Amino acid sequence: MYSLSNFKLLVEKQKEIDAIYQQCDELKKTTVTPKISEEVDRFYTCCKTHLEQQGFKVTLSSSKLIAEYKEAFINIDKHSKDIEECIFINLNNYVEDQLSIMLDIEYQQFEQIITYNLDGFSTVIEQVNEKLNQAKNFQDACKAAKLIYKNNQNDIFHSADEAVNYYFK
Repeated sequence: MYSLSNFKLLVEKQKEIDAIYQQCDELKKTTVTPKISEEVDRFYTCCKTHLEQQGFKVTLSSSKLIAEYKEAFINIDKHSKDIEECIFINLNNYVEDQLSIMLDIEYQQFEQIITYNLDGFSTVIEQVNEKLNQAKNFQDACKAAKLIYKNNQNDIFHSADEAVNYYFK
């Protein structure tokens, strides 16, 4: 048996989820993407300054940084994703790591969808509730546009300086 009130609830919650993601698309364009671009520039500038102080000859373009020291080189290359900038750091082909500059999404639980009719929609309502929580968390993250740096080992850095100091001690 299926309750029409639960069906209507699902339709309304899905409409709410869609509206939230539509707002997030606009926030990504106006807030998140420009902030990520600024942070990438900040990271490249920090790398350039730090490596030049260490005696490297640095060449910088819009998507790449090459630092040379005698026969050795450091190659830093970026590749864009939707709301993440992936930076590949290659140390003379000995070591390579990926560092991502990404939106810091904090997960918190919002209100639950409450239904008193336990029916075939109950499981779906739980899934929609989780989707709604994810959408709201993503929306909050887009509004705040707080960025973090995260590498393949899941180390998290909160600034360009912190990431540069980790990689180029």
